[in-house]
Order: sequence, then structure tokens, then C-alpha cells
Amino acid sequence: MVLSVLCCITAAKVETRRLHRIRDHGLLDKPEDKIPMSIFALLPRFMLLAAVDGIANNSIKGFFRNQTPESMRRYLTYFTNGVLGLGSMASVLSVYVVGKISEKNGKPNWFQYTLNKSRLDRYYWVLAALSAVNLIIYVIVAYFYKYKESPDGGADKDIPEGGDMKDDFHDKNCCC
Repeated sequence: MVLSVLCCITAAKVETRRLHRIRDHGLLDKPEDKIPMSIFALLPRFMLLAAVDGIANNSIKGFFRNQTPESMRRYLTYFTNGVLGLGSMASVLSVYVVGKISEKNGKPNWFQYTLNKSRLDRYYWVLAALSAVNLIIYVIVAYFYKYKESPDGGADKDIPEGGDMKDDFHDKNCCC
């Protein structure tokens, strides 16, 4: 979650830099022209985003694997996909809500038809603030949460990551 906040801050700073370059070179109304900025400016954000994605997926799976009752373990994949799906829907909703709020009082919406006129830097700052609030709430909930003790120290080797498969299953269509 800390990486998520850092990712949003990095994205906001890179977008602010990109917008300054666009204004300095008079490219605001020229969306098809090249911006004098390296694509490698995006590298730190995408590295942080990859780390967040990998850690989040493994953490969600681990939490459900270790904290769900035995009778619900077969639904592990569905729980994980459900949480990730809710996150995707919340992302879409946040774009809509922030867009509507940004255009209040006659101001232009932060999301325009071209990136050069959009204010994605401000949206990334909003995401950084929301991620920071999320981190604070997580720390509070985690402090009071009563974790279920796992009998084998947290490593369930009986359940494969994709779920259970019957021993007599053979895929006739497999080429390997």
C-alpha cells in the first residue's frame, strides 16, 4: 500500500513535468506532435505499479488462503477475482466521480478529449490521497483484526494455487 501511494505520487510528478514541457514548447493544441520528453520517464511509475500488482495479488491470495474457513477454501479463486474486480469497478467509478467534481463551478473537467488538455496530474494526486487514506484505514483495521492461526505456519501445501484437481483427470486435447 505504501508502494501504491508512491506510484501515484510518481505518476503525478511525471504528468506535471509532461504538461510543463507541452506548455513550454507550445504543444497544447498540437496533440499529434512529439513531446520533447523520454518515454523512460514512465519507467519508475511502471516499476512501482508492477510491484504493487504482484504484491497485492499474492497478499490477497495469501489472506484468503490462511483466513478463510476450511469449508470455503474451494472458493479462493472466486474471492480473489471478486476483490480484484471490485477494485477495477472502483477505479472506473473514481474517474467518473472525480470528473464530475472537477467540473463544478463552471471549471473544465479534468478529463478532456486530448491528454494535452487533460489534468491527469491532479487526478493522480487525488489517487495518492485516496491511497494514503486507504493505508491509514488498513493499518487501523489490521491492528484490531484477530488473525486466525494457521496450523502449519501459514503455508498451505495441500491446496494448489489453481484449486483442486482430481487425480484421474487427463486432458485429451493437450499437445504436451
